[in-house]
Amino acid sequence: MVEAPLVTLRHGSLELVVDPAGGGAIRSLRDGGFDLLRASRGDLRDPIAHASFPLVPFAGRIQHGRFSFEGQDYQLPLNFLPEPHAIHGDGWMGSWTVASQDETSAAMVFHHEHRWVPFRYRAWQRFQLTDGTLRVEIGVRNTGERAMPFGIGHHPYLDRHSGATIQAEVDSVWLTDATKVSTERVPVPPWADFRAERKVDELALDHIFAGFTGAATVRWPNEGRGLRIAGDPVLNHLIVYIPPGEDHFCVEPISHAGNAVNMPGRNDTGTHVLAPGEELVGTMTLTSLPLN
Repeated sequence: MVEAPLVTLRHGSLELVVDPAGGGAIRSLRDGGFDLLRASRGDLRDPIAHASFPLVPFAGRIQHGRFSFEGQDYQLPLNFLPEPHAIHGDGWMGSWTVASQDETSAAMVFHHEHRWVPFRYRAWQRFQLTDGTLRVEIGVRNTGERAMPFGIGHHPYLDRHSGATIQAEVDSVWLTDATKVSTERVPVPPWADFRAERKVDELALDHIFAGFTGAATVRWPNEGRGLRIAGDPVLNHLIVYIPPGEDHFCVEPISHAGNAVNMPGRNDTGTHVLAPGEELVGTMTLTSLPLN
């Protein structure tokens, strides 16, 4: 990726660092020196090395990168080999341009105009720090010549400190096949249930939850810290990724179910079809929670 200046914002005890050239990703979010997100590490040319990255023009997996829409078949690049599917769009793998910046806020844009893939779009992110809170707006405009299904979201990584817990308001979960593609929406079963606060180490998940309202709350009791992760009504799904044996996990507000474009006729997938010129906008907020 092209080297470019980082964007650093500060407000009170909060400090945010964003890497425009590195996929428009967040490198760190700290409150008084404590990492609310897992700070970027390793090979910073790798998008998954960052603290959080934008998901556009879709989130999750599209099975084998193939889908049909309005009578036409499409094949997307398989963008994260050996992953057998297209995953998380391509905004996280491109270079973003800073449109504006001051001490506590910044805006950046990403133009996607490749004619050999179906999505043509302009995306943007707006970052705003206030007292104890980071607000991230992510939006996309269809700049193509035909209607297309779009989705958005964000992909925060969290440190898996000893004793970490998670709690979130969700009403169902999408089960997956052996390749992690969403297949069936069911009520949350006990093995995946964190509607009451639960230790992260009790869970092993890579699933999308629907009916996400309110917020997800992560607590690190041994550190005396917590983080509230909220999505607005557009970001009403939640990816929770808790890989066994790793030192991190992810809690990701998104707009739709995985592989939603391959579920025609369903009205519960969160798919947003944008006509040329139409936009989809959602906001994630991250709020620091000192624990008493």
